[in-house]
Amino acid sequence: MAIFYRGAGINTYWHLNDPMVQGFIARSPGMPATITRQMLHIARGTVNSPFISLTRSYAVAWRYAMVSSERVPTPEDPAHIHEIEIQGSLPPGLHLLDPVKEVAQMLPAPTSPGPPYQHDGLPDFLLGVVDPGNMGHFLTQHAMQPSSSEGTPRSPNLTIELETLVRALRDAEILAHGIIPAICVINSFDVYPDPLL
Repeated sequence: MAIFYRGAGINTYWHLNDPMVQGFIARSPGMPATITRQMLHIARGTVNSPFISLTRSYAVAWRYAMVSSERVPTPEDPAHIHEIEIQGSLPPGLHLLDPVKEVAQMLPAPTSPGPPYQHDGLPDFLLGVVDPGNMGHFLTQHAMQPSSSEGTPRSPNLTIELETLVRALRDAEILAHGIIPAICVINSFDVYPDPLL
């Protein structure tokens, strides 16, 4: 058995529609479930996809419930975290995908021609990928070049593959493809900001 979570901010779809009654279904379930769609879902936040984002981290679900809320949740007007329990034998038609493994399978070899998926910036470049809202300035630093180079100053390389890998790891993300039946949604927790955080 595996436990997953999904945050639902105030007035979001899964806040207004109880998955303990109807289960979870993606916004565009008939869309092809390609690796490109997985990367767009994770790296670009494309919600029109055949996937449902789940996390293994209660804390990540809490953060998404807070930031996606229309207003600050309170004990009287809380956001929700839905707890999903999925047994080893998945319900018919449901597939769980680890986006890190999915993307890693399609990455080029280190000697392949063309741009690599790795960045060419300073180590803190990844902080900008993890938290572009607060650390986006790391994304715009110039990529260093050898001193003899007279290349045009530019920002480091950021591929959708790298962005997907980093954000999937940041969010402890698993993608569900198919319907998560209501019987798998075992809890719905009311949540609001912790005054001690």
